[in-house]
Amino acid sequence: MKKHIREYYERLYRGGSGGPRALGGKPLALELGYPAGLIDLLPGEMWQDFLPCGNILSRIDPKAGERVLNLGCGAGVDSVLLKLSARAEFRVVNLDTALPALLKARGSALRLFSGHGFEFVCAEGGCLPFLPGSFEWIILNGVFNLFPEKRELIEEINRVLKPGGIVAGADLCRRVILPGYFAAEPDAWAWCMSGALSREELIEAFEAGGFSKLDTAAENMDEFFDRTVFTFRKNGSLEGRKP
Repeated sequence: MKKHIREYYERLYRGGSGGPRALGGKPLALELGYPAGLIDLLPGEMWQDFLPCGNILSRIDPKAGERVLNLGCGAGVDSVLLKLSARAEFRVVNLDTALPALLKARGSALRLFSGHGFEFVCAEGGCLPFLPGSFEWIILNGVFNLFPEKRELIEEINRVLKPGGIVAGADLCRRVILPGYFAAEPDAWAWCMSGALSREELIEAFEAGGFSKLDTAAENMDEFFDRTVFTFRKNGSLEGRKP
């Protein structure tokens, strides 16, 4: 399934059509509450590759010198918007397993910031190439449900976050037990549907992985799913850390 998901997004970011792309873009950013002032700063062509599950910008506030990991960054729109709204100098590491997505993220950063304050890494989220405690913040926007093995991902997030560090994410949470045809459809995994947990299961998974819940906010999408924005803090203390 991991191979199918990677290849699906490689095709998508090379210019394929259909699937989640038809549901994304600037209209979705406005619907999710991304600040209109920030939205207008981005060139129109960047929005065709914007595929979020929620607005995580209000959940993160990096301080000077901190590091943010955008895990599964896609075209890097969240990273660019975060830097545009920044009140401090910090570094954003963009990581994705789909190289075409990562190349688009790099192109956007070069265009708007000459690349300053960004890094780009092509790697698997279940085996992050970073030392323990490398980040104060991790972003997961439409990424968590792509992983069949949630515990593996949460363990890696815990490992590379500093004590007291925060993971801010958005994804679909299932409202009901999903019909069997979801799990049998590979593209439904790529659309963040088949891998969805209930909100209670999401909270339990992170708490079992060494995190404390800060917030979850759900908005109904359809009969099967809620769009859910969540923040969890890694257990431990980090002086000066605030959600």
